[in-house]
Amino acid sequence: MEPPLTSYDAVTYPSYAHPQTHPERMAVIGALSGLEPAPVLRCRVLELGCGSGTNLAQMAWSLPESQFTGVDLASQPIRLGVEMIQHLGLANVRLVCADVMAVDQGWGEFDYIIAHGVYSWVPQEAREHILEICRLGLAAHGVAYISYNAFPGSHLRQMLREMMLFHVRGFESAEERVRQAMALARFLAEAHNRADEYQLWMKAEWQTVLNHAEGHLYHDELSEVNQPFYFAQFMEKVAAHKLQYVAEADYFENFDHGLSETTRETLARLGHNRILREQYMDFLKCRRFRQTLLCHADRALGREPDASRIGAWMVSSMARCAGGACDLRPGVNQAFQTPKSARCETDAPIGKAALSLLSEIWPQPLPFEDLFARSAQFLNQAGLAGEIDERSRERLRGFLLQLYSAGVVELRTSLPPAAWTAGPKPAASPVARWQIERGNFVTTLLHSAVQVEDEVGRSLLQWLDGTLDRQALLEKLWLLLKSKDALRIPGGDEAAVRRQLQSELETNLAKLAKLGLLIA
Repeated sequence: MEPPLTSYDAVTYPSYAHPQTHPERMAVIGALSGLEPAPVLRCRVLELGCGSGTNLAQMAWSLPESQFTGVDLASQPIRLGVEMIQHLGLANVRLVCADVMAVDQGWGEFDYIIAHGVYSWVPQEAREHILEICRLGLAAHGVAYISYNAFPGSHLRQMLREMMLFHVRGFESAEERVRQAMALARFLAEAHNRADEYQLWMKAEWQTVLNHAEGHLYHDELSEVNQPFYFAQFMEKVAAHKLQYVAEADYFENFDHGLSETTRETLARLGHNRILREQYMDFLKCRRFRQTLLCHADRALGREPDASRIGAWMVSSMARCAGGACDLRPGVNQAFQTPKSARCETDAPIGKAALSLLSEIWPQPLPFEDLFARSAQFLNQAGLAGEIDERSRERLRGFLLQLYSAGVVELRTSLPPAAWTAGPKPAASPVARWQIERGNFVTTLLHSAVQVEDEVGRSLLQWLDGTLDRQALLEKLWLLLKSKDALRIPGGDEAAVRRQLQSELETNLAKLAKLGLLIA
């Protein structure tokens, strides 16, 4: 018997990979918090509301010894996901078309449970059951991820939602409701030229709505259920199911970076009550969305993150020295910044050396001990060997923990199966190659979503099956451009044009490697 169609069958919800839901992220934060999470290379993962399985597919391909289960009520996305899994030959992931209410202890025990974009958009009964799934299905040191809309920030977005719902009343079809909501957003975004604070905010918020994909707008803003929560309210519900707060999945959100010294001192006095402190942090940040990690209430968590764990992990960073060449001498303050504007300053030679090395090899992660050894060698070559002593290793671990809390470095427990340079016959991730044939977004081996819009880039990804060398790839590129009448041969010098194409091919392959799209 065919399952009944849902609104998610009628209107497709865009499906992407979410790096904050990866077991790697949960394992690192869980371990820093005092848990002993299951090794990522051999774990069991459940995703509630998995859609077409886009978030699980690359995980399953990259972690063949781990087991993945996804459940979603919408049959069409599940059907598409099953097609993808079969095409990729993945035997360690299954997608089930079922109501979340059907998930019980019979589904087994899981080390990591994911519920992204579900909790605020389902009825109260289903919300309670999601927490019960975590209580009954989570392993002893397991970690659960639940995202939800949060107050007070969602009060602002609720204003827009209520305006749109008022405007689309009486329209039945999903297509017309989306069209009308977009029309209202455009009307209100362009209505005023005044620069008062309300109008500036309204214009920015409506512009965000206009940038939504239709599926996002229909299922998020126009959904029948869209219930935000104050963090303290959510934690009351969590505690009733014998679960407790671990941290936010975006680890930097747990810290008071950017607040005034007086405010930070006041927050520090709430340190004994994490729930109260987090609630006041939401007030200060006007937070509208949370990505909360939970574990069993009987687990003993550390009051402070355990920096010693970093010694067994891997570190990566794309932060570059803001002033160009980095001065490694002690006492010379240097600023480092990532493309996402995460920033730090340090005058410590070992810290400056480590960040300089990591930026050069991004996105490749280095085991901590390798990073320490190479940083020490770097300082030695710069004539600063005296800056390394028996406590340098401990200081570097502490420094890296501070950087992780600021979003400047990434920590991993295992190495992704990525190639950091393009080999003689480069191969792209099979998951990405499957995705690029059907859309513009692909999942990298670092579990991030990347949009590829140009035809050459899309074609190149499809060609990279590991059987073609540079000459074969160059010939395919030549024929593609010729078929599009895009070849220009000044003076008839075909050899010069081929050399230029070869150079561009190398640049594109290097770019794919930097994105984490080539497999080792």
